Amino acid sequence: MTHRRLTRPSCTPCARYTLPLALAPLVACPLSCAPELAVPAHLDELDEAEVTETAGETDAAPELEIEPAAPPDAAPPVLRLRVRLPGASAASVDPARALIIHGKIGAAHVRQIEQGELSKALSERVVPSIAWLNDTPSGDLWLTVAPLAPLAPGETYAVASGSPSFSHHIQIAAEGSPPVLPRLWPPLDAGASLTFGVWCGDAPLPEMVAPAQLAPGGPAGELRRGAVDGIGAHCLRFEGEPAPTVPMQADDLRLVGPPVALAGEPESVSLDPRPFALESGPLPAVAVTCALDEVPLGPGCAQVADDRILVRSAAAPLLWAVAGAGLDEVLALAPGEPFVLAPVPPLTPVELTVAIIDNAGRVERRTLSAMTRAPMPHVIINEVLANPVGAEPAQEWVELYNDGEVTAELTGYVLADVGGETELPSISLEAGAYALVVNEGYVSEDELDPPAPPETLLLRVPKLGSHGLSNSGEPLKLKDGGGAVVSRSPASPEPRAGMSLARVRPRAPDGSAGSFVTLWPTPGRVNIMNQEIP
Repeated sequence: MTHRRLTRPSCTPCARYTLPLALAPLVACPLSCAPELAVPAHLDELDEAEVTETAGETDAAPELEIEPAAPPDAAPPVLRLRVRLPGASAASVDPARALIIHGKIGAAHVRQIEQGELSKALSERVVPSIAWLNDTPSGDLWLTVAPLAPLAPGETYAVASGSPSFSHHIQIAAEGSPPVLPRLWPPLDAGASLTFGVWCGDAPLPEMVAPAQLAPGGPAGELRRGAVDGIGAHCLRFEGEPAPTVPMQADDLRLVGPPVALAGEPESVSLDPRPFALESGPLPAVAVTCALDEVPLGPGCAQVADDRILVRSAAAPLLWAVAGAGLDEVLALAPGEPFVLAPVPPLTPVELTVAIIDNAGRVERRTLSAMTRAPMPHVIINEVLANPVGAEPAQEWVELYNDGEVTAELTGYVLADVGGETELPSISLEAGAYALVVNEGYVSEDELDPPAPPETLLLRVPKLGSHGLSNSGEPLKLKDGGGAVVSRSPASPEPRAGMSLARVRPRAPDGSAGSFVTLWPTPGRVNIMNQEIP
């Protein structure tokens, strides 16, 4: 093969991770300035094999390895791509030019990467990733590229570099890959720790202790089950060794965890590769002031009910881990966000072990001992159809649900919007039952909007809302006979015509940003999450 040498303006060779614990951002030469490379003539006319064999001035081709070990045609969605660069030196490799591309690429694409001049079409296919260099005892140089999000099952990707020039294609396995545990902590955009992280799934994990390290060159530590010891059997946490003070110029530092954590043979899980970054300073959790019917719980406040305990978090991002009375909960909360601990046995003494973790990974432990109350009704606003396909306001409705263990008497209950209040009929709503508050002109089967099951209780009122429910969204309140607000629904998100505003689960607390979503209407039935909405 004939080669020609491209001569460019000289630049200082790219720096590598040599600071203590590598807690500094990767330093790379500007894309417009690269070391001299031996580049094939007519690169844009080469086939993929020729491009792959082009690796600086050596005839040895770069070799691809996948971590965890897998064939290129069945790679896992969470991985690292490691390329051995025979005969290459650190000065001849620019990690900033190592990219992961969605879909196949050819020689012309590699030329764009080599020149640092990506087309708009190619730029839109670049997958966010981190690249770094590693030495081995044998003296070989390895380039590692780690995507910062799971890759799509069944899709093709390329790892390519412009310094030196090479490309390799991989296919992500369509099925059978380990489940990916989302990273719960540190919080997005507010992380202040490189030595503590928590990933949680839906199923319990076996006990485990395994060595781990954040990469590239980040703190070493261990992966253990639980958000803290004894709480969060469905979670894994990383506890790293204390790191030295990170210099201010490391503000854009990003580190990733191991791609797979063994959690018992033969099972394994993948860890969400979202990077750790110093995005905030430590945010202290100042204790909130508790109401008369609340008790202090760390920096928050708890209201003990019958089969549930309502908690208000402090005005800082916090990770709450709670165990006891049949609970094993791990919750990442925004500042001031409320949450519900349930179910707990009614009219029973309970003791909960609580760990509260701030954005810097500091843990505060507390114990809550309380006597729960006798069973009671819990009537909630569960779903709202304000903008039906059918006639307005006739076909509008508000769905109520009794999430308690005893029958609720609705005498004196009112539904309030911004324009006034509507008194509900004096009727009984049994535990676990639904009711639709509807206008007098409501038709059960209008052949336009989904009907409620025949057994659904209809509470007909002269008017629903002051002039009907607002299509653009408005807050609603449900008040009991004594005037106390027992449930609320927010004004947003605003559903489009024919869709409802639905509570994600009956015990999702009022005032939490994620408690309501837009769904296809399910009047008189359980709200169905994870719907496919075009």
